[in-house]
Amino acid sequence: MPSSSTTPISIVHIASGDLWAGAEVQMFTLVKTLNDLQGVSVSVILMNHGELEDRLLEQGITVTVLDESRLSSPGILKAMIKLLKETRPDVIHTHRLKENVLGSIAAMLAGRIPSIRTVHGAPEHSFGALQFHKRALRHIDRLTGRYLQDRIIAVSTDLAGLLCQSYPESRIHVIDNGIEISAQDKERSESNNTGGMDHHNLKIGIAGRLVPVKRMDIFIQTAHHLKKHYDDTQATFHIYGDGPLNLDLQELSNKLGTDDYVRFRGHVENMPEELAQLNLLLLTSDHEGLPMVLLEAMSYRVPIIAHAVGGIPDLLDNGNCGILINGDNPAEYAEAINVLIHSPELRSAITTRAYERLVLKYSAKNNAQAYLNHYHAVC
Repeated sequence: MPSSSTTPISIVHIASGDLWAGAEVQMFTLVKTLNDLQGVSVSVILMNHGELEDRLLEQGITVTVLDESRLSSPGILKAMIKLLKETRPDVIHTHRLKENVLGSIAAMLAGRIPSIRTVHGAPEHSFGALQFHKRALRHIDRLTGRYLQDRIIAVSTDLAGLLCQSYPESRIHVIDNGIEISAQDKERSESNNTGGMDHHNLKIGIAGRLVPVKRMDIFIQTAHHLKKHYDDTQATFHIYGDGPLNLDLQELSNKLGTDDYVRFRGHVENMPEELAQLNLLLLTSDHEGLPMVLLEAMSYRVPIIAHAVGGIPDLLDNGNCGILINGDNPAEYAEAINVLIHSPELRSAITTRAYERLVLKYSAKNNAQAYLNHYHAVC
């Protein structure tokens, strides 16, 4: 795929690297796709060792870890400035709050290197009066976005609207997340499309960090409601992910008596394989940007039932590519599950439309080209 300019360009991405979640998956996909383009040099600065680092190194991408467990923020900033002065990239691209702050300041002090940020979702927490440090960091993050960075990329139109409250509208741009569909993925997708669904042996899943905004409690309550009110359906419910609410959610499952059929799977290395084996995927979050797990489910033709928030309605074409739920009532999710498992024609129609929409609009190449155009523009 040709770039938008014949001039070679060098980009440094700056991220935390402490997690392997949706934002990290999207960043990895973007960096990997950029690295395959002619005339593009891409490297990464991370603040933690972990799975993101390992996957980048497997692709032959240069990674420098400024370990925040050993270095203070001023120490990371100093090392970052030194590295940027030595390598002289054309653009700095930052992800997440602390990385936005340190990366944009380092870009300015290293020689006024242009920088952009991607905002992957709305803020998940509101900090109290006593959390002065975190409130100050968020305020500095907004200041650096306003005055030090050239462009702010939102992953959905809905998120862009929220960002207009903090940043000039002229600096905000929307780029849809993208996904790479391999030959193996296509085989899985075709297999799922031709396979049936046994409503006596269903596997229903949800994936994400176990944090309040993901509303895993609704998923557990949905499992309880389905078991209680649709007794002809036998299903296991699988929660993929880990986080601070793990024990609370297990206590809720125990209280509702769902321990026999709600499984806490934790972080799994083979998530694509797990996802491809699901009969249904639920997403119950209070807010989302443009969830990578939904793109992956669309690529495997796994039917989706999701809360109509953030960029999800646009992704699912307002319900043509999945079932949208407008509230947070577990009974509505359970009813949607019941409708889908007893309607093979509906399942086939929405998953086929979802796959076709994914290929047309949400490819990794389209995503990388859109970013590349912005890199050249700020240079």
